Amino acid sequence: MKKILQIISVFLLVFLVGCSEKEGSKVYVKKQPGVQMEITLYYKGDVVTKQTAKNIITYSELGLTKETFKKQAEKFGEKLKGIKGLEDKVDYQDKVAIETVTVDYSVADINELKGLPWPSSGDKKVSLKKTEEKLIEERFDEKK
Repeated sequence: MKKILQIISVFLLVFLVGCSEKEGSKVYVKKQPGVQMEITLYYKGDVVTKQTAKNIITYSELGLTKETFKKQAEKFGEKLKGIKGLEDKVDYQDKVAIETVTVDYSVADINELKGLPWPSSGDKKVSLKKTEEKLIEERFDEKK
């Protein structure tokens, strides 16, 4: 009887582990003149829980000065202020700016994010599959 209970317990444990939603992260990269982009998607199952975008912008390759770029970036940054679950940081260095944008979908209001440059399905949750399809369509490559 004990052996049967042990076998059933092991079977149930394997079954439950196999059925649990997979958690992890995936990184996508893209280089274009003046900008190197790296997007990290954190997910559970098919739901993106958090997204971080790190952009390295080279002023000269965009035909801009540091000051001109800073003005444009600060103007865009104003649109992002006050959006719950969204954090935008820019480090203005001599030749490049390093921007890090983080969206925590567990606290963000998807409706507030509409109109911003992030994949949105209009649902209350962001689909990993749809986000990956959009990134591939935009010519991002998965970093393995």
